[in-house]
Amino acid sequence: MSLYLFSAVEAAVTVAGFSSVVGLARLAGRLAPRPRLLLALGGLAFYGAVLLFRPLAWPVIDAAVPAGALGIVILLEGTLQAPSAVAVFLALAATADVISMAAGVSHVLVERFRTGQSHLLLYLMLVVPIRGATIPIVGITDLFIGATAATALLRLKVPPAGVMGSTIGGFLCAAATGLWLGPTPALPFLAVPVGILVQRHAQRLRSR
Repeated sequence: MSLYLFSAVEAAVTVAGFSSVVGLARLAGRLAPRPRLLLALGGLAFYGAVLLFRPLAWPVIDAAVPAGALGIVILLEGTLQAPSAVAVFLALAATADVISMAAGVSHVLVERFRTGQSHLLLYLMLVVPIRGATIPIVGITDLFIGATAATALLRLKVPPAGVMGSTIGGFLCAAATGLWLGPTPALPFLAVPVGILVQRHAQRLRSR
């Protein structure tokens, strides 16, 4: 597969996975508290079962990862009660992401996968099959943190075009950087544009 075709596949998988989690989280927000909780726990239970038994079928992985991310988003996004809280949440997550990729858990998982010592990484990411190999694309942590931020901002009436544009654009920039530099922490690419979006939104509200 050429680099350009792989780039298109990576972008499509990332955008589809992220957008589906945000869309389903928005729909879940319309449910009563008990059904919403059951949906979250069901998604987490499904993901937990896949993580425990580790089936080889990539479609199962690609169903479980968004389900697990959705469960976390449903439980977490309601705790963010202001756009500024979302910006702080993303900034802290981005800092942890950089540290983890440089010398933490993410670094260890990537290295163990690269050297063939462990395939756990495949069950923590959306994946695609390419020429008989299963290739990791975007992590569940990136999905649920990005989707938590986006869902909270949409609930708080930040303009949807800005929310989805800044988050999807951040994911695509991270993916492009990763193609050239190797495994790259994605959350800083979300934290910066979302921080700018939140600041501009606050300025517009003050000017009214």
